[in-house]
Amino acid sequence: MEITRTLEPPPSLFQKLRRNLGKYFWGYFFVLPSLLIIFLFKLIPLIIGFGISFTNWSLLSAPEFVQLANYSKLFTDPTTSKVFGNTFYYSFLSVPLNLLLSLALALALNQKIKGLAFFRTAYYIPVVAASVAVSAIWVWLLSDFGILNTFLTSLGFKSLNLLQNTKTALTAITLVDVWKNLGFNVVIFLAALQDVPDELRDAAKVDGANSRGIFKNITLPLITPAIFFTAVMGVIGSLQAFDLVYNMSMKHEGGPARATSTVGFYIWQNAFKYSQMGYAAALSFALMAILLVLTIIQWKMRRKWVYGEE
Repeated sequence: MEITRTLEPPPSLFQKLRRNLGKYFWGYFFVLPSLLIIFLFKLIPLIIGFGISFTNWSLLSAPEFVQLANYSKLFTDPTTSKVFGNTFYYSFLSVPLNLLLSLALALALNQKIKGLAFFRTAYYIPVVAASVAVSAIWVWLLSDFGILNTFLTSLGFKSLNLLQNTKTALTAITLVDVWKNLGFNVVIFLAALQDVPDELRDAAKVDGANSRGIFKNITLPLITPAIFFTAVMGVIGSLQAFDLVYNMSMKHEGGPARATSTVGFYIWQNAFKYSQMGYAAALSFALMAILLVLTIIQWKMRRKWVYGEE
């Protein structure tokens, strides 16, 4: 007796993927468009930019392969060391100051006081305000005929040219950055403070703990995840500072005497003013490497002080 077998068609690619991915198939399927966008507009430009960093390209001529010349220039260009120094100063001043002030404001706004909703909104307005508008207002306030100098001269003091002085210009811009971005951290800290259980505070009060003890031993440890998040985001954002520097520096040139030039600003100058795309790309990847190292260090250190990361 002869047995006839029916051959099934081979599974399609779609069926193979569904079989291999199992229950996660539809999850991956729906995030695929987002992954494609990241690949097309993030990963591919990153790869192309890395290739450009090994060339001498002025946009108007064909790229010339120069091997590691652009990266070697990072160690010999005096302007590069200057702008990196300015950037680290900008970051080391703005991040701790922003964290301290925003935490203090969040603690104040976490109390039951009248007009609380107004103050919470008011502190967040600078965050959503356009950097160009913020810069224009502060340049006017700090100018020779601005409110600050008018007040000082009325009291018999000399006017302060904060944005024209090489010793104070970068500090002034950094403080404006702290003022503008303060509200973002306030919102994060407020959410963290409101997530602290009231039962723990009440129990500590019953045991005789004062306000300082409650904050040190209960509130502060429980909000360390929020502190960690804002610290990481603050370092990343400050090291990429550009908009306020461009709009507030003397004649938009990072002056006076490069006193306010940051790495982000210098990258823009090399790319779009000096037409040195290769060197601009090398600067970008050097900055990215520094950001990556600092983020990894922060991530490794989190286990020592962030609550719940033991």
